[in-house]
Amino acid sequence: MEKLFDGRYNNNKSVSISVYKNNGNYYRGITVKNNLKIIKAIADAIEKDKPRAKDYSDYQGDDGRYTSLQIVNNGETIYIGLKRDKSGGGAFFFIQGKEKAFK
Repeated sequence: MEKLFDGRYNNNKSVSISVYKNNGNYYRGITVKNNLKIIKAIADAIEKDKPRAKDYSDYQGDDGRYTSLQIVNNGETIYIGLKRDKSGGGAFFFIQGKEKAFK
C-alpha cells in the first residue's frame, strides 16, 4: 500500500492526500472523487494485503461499502480502512498506526 503514497496522485485533481505524524503516530489518508480507476487500485492493494491481516471485514451498507483490516508489523498494529460511496464515484482510504509499524 506504500505505493499509493509515492506521489503518483499528487497532481491529480480528483485526489486529496493527507499525511500526519504526531507523537509517534502516523496517519495517511486519500479522498477520491469521481475516479473509479484510482478507487480500484486502492481496493486491489487492500486485497493484496488481505492474507497478511490479523483481522478483516467487508460490509455493504445503505450508504456504501466499508472494508477494513489490521496488519501487525514490527509488533505494532496498522489500521487500514476504505469507504466507497454507494454511487461508486467516491471513496476515502486511510492507514494509521505507530511509526514503528511502518519501518
